[in-house]
Amino acid sequence: MKKFLLLLLAIIVVVLGGGYWLIFTKSGNGILKPYIEKELNKRLPVKATLTDFQIVPMHVTLKLGKSSIIKAQGEFDPFARSMNIHYIIDVKNLADIEPITGQKLRGSLYTIGDVAGNKEKLLVNGTAKVVGSATTYNLTLKDFEPKLLKANVAHADLAKILYMLYQPHIADAKIDTKIVIDNFEKLHGKIDSTITQGKTDPKVLKEQFGLENVAITFKAMQHSNLANNRIKSKARVTTNVANIATNSALFNIKTGTLEAPYTLYVPDLGKLYFLTHQKMRGKITITGKIKKDKNLYVAAHSKTLGGDVHIKLLNNKLTANIAKIQTVALTHMLYYPKIFDSRVDAQLDYNILTQQGSLHAQAHDGHILPNKMSFLLSQMANFDITREVYKLTTIDSTINKKRILSDLDMESRLTHISAKRALVDLDKKIVDAKLRIEIQKRPVFVKIHGNIQNPKISLDAKELIKGRVKKELNKRLGDKVKSKIPAGAKGLLNNLF
Repeated sequence: MKKFLLLLLAIIVVVLGGGYWLIFTKSGNGILKPYIEKELNKRLPVKATLTDFQIVPMHVTLKLGKSSIIKAQGEFDPFARSMNIHYIIDVKNLADIEPITGQKLRGSLYTIGDVAGNKEKLLVNGTAKVVGSATTYNLTLKDFEPKLLKANVAHADLAKILYMLYQPHIADAKIDTKIVIDNFEKLHGKIDSTITQGKTDPKVLKEQFGLENVAITFKAMQHSNLANNRIKSKARVTTNVANIATNSALFNIKTGTLEAPYTLYVPDLGKLYFLTHQKMRGKITITGKIKKDKNLYVAAHSKTLGGDVHIKLLNNKLTANIAKIQTVALTHMLYYPKIFDSRVDAQLDYNILTQQGSLHAQAHDGHILPNKMSFLLSQMANFDITREVYKLTTIDSTINKKRILSDLDMESRLTHISAKRALVDLDKKIVDAKLRIEIQKRPVFVKIHGNIQNPKISLDAKELIKGRVKKELNKRLGDKVKSKIPAGAKGLLNNLF
């Protein structure tokens, strides 16, 4: 028994001595180095090389890939699992460690810091230079699990962020962010961000999206609360074109769903020309909601042009319900001639992917305003069409990209106006329409052609004039005179008029 105890004691001494020699001596570390390097290369998807390896005191230099370096130096007690280590991480090009990050990134990352404490409480304090920012971070771990994170990202460069993410340089801006995560298990915390000095790059926007002359300045702020894997945000974006804000956007991290009520204000519609390619004026406020899950749903509402506009977008399908808008206000907004005064109800169905759709509109109690057509009718037919009231006007249109073909029907006490397949080409800014205007059941044909804002109008009123001349002749000749006209001459008069 005594011999056995002595043998056991000898084995323990050898093992402990061997362990001490491997961990605490330079020669022992030299034995461990190739084995650890081999294990690292088994576990890592990029080549790992230990250029320096000493455990106590710690002095380790690890090269990853072509040029990324990790250095750690300081005090380390492997038995007590305590440490006081200074580290440096220098990544010259994030693309080199893409197999590790799992993200397609580029650019550099440099961070230094200190790790101090033990298993019960470990503190990591560091600074970083990435995307042009001056970043500080503090991380607290318990049982080597993260418990508290505080980070401050100052003056991150949007252009460098876009570059890092392989995105086009659409804009420049400075971004400041403060992050506090106090519960990693439930993902509880808050994030505050501001964006300043924002300015779009017109050249890139033209190249990437075909947008002309887009010079937008912008700034933004957001405050987010994180709880139970949900992010509730309040945000506002202010630009020289429009302002948009949301007070309670909600993003579910697990499901990837987003719900966000919003308010959009455009103080000058004319500044949206780069998007609409339509000259406009006035202002508009739109309220609505965005919802993104497996589908994209957008709702919008505006009290504008004296009426109400409700719009819904579900994926590619857009529907709009328009109630009681004023046609005079609409044509004024679009810089179109004011030719008709009424209130309009309309239903629009449109596919934003195919750019095809239909429009059904009804105008109530309308009247034609003085214009070229009314002037010609007054001169050639001696009829003032502006006095007529059109109880109901209907328009049915088919939309194919920028070409709109419309059927028109409107009727008053003395007139009936109709058109088939009247063309408005919003791309070429032209109109081509043939109107049939019946005045007291006598037709007048009006051709409207040319630039939408100032089209050419021609009028064919021979049927109306013929009827009026015949009526006047009948009035002047009288029954007695007509009875004395030979039958052949009477037939000739009837054929003429």
